[in-house]
Amino acid sequence: MRTNLADLPAGKTAVVVGLHGGYGAMRKLDAMGVRPGKKALKLSSQFMGGPVTVLIDGRQVAMGRGIARRVLVDTTD
Repeated sequence: MRTNLADLPAGKTAVVVGLHGGYGAMRKLDAMGVRPGKKALKLSSQFMGGPVTVLIDGRQVAMGRGIARRVLVDTTD
């Protein structure tokens, strides 16, 4: 199932399949280690627009919902 990282339920693992946005957003995601082909485990997300926390390559990464919506993922189950 394809969705974005913001809408992925907590505790689910997904593979990053695409990134959307301009140069600045792509650069920020690349610096966080969010790249196509990487597995991401969503740890948590805060209610009412707080940050989304994911585990990528053993590193915990927090990002805002706006940038998390730019990350297209495919669930592994």
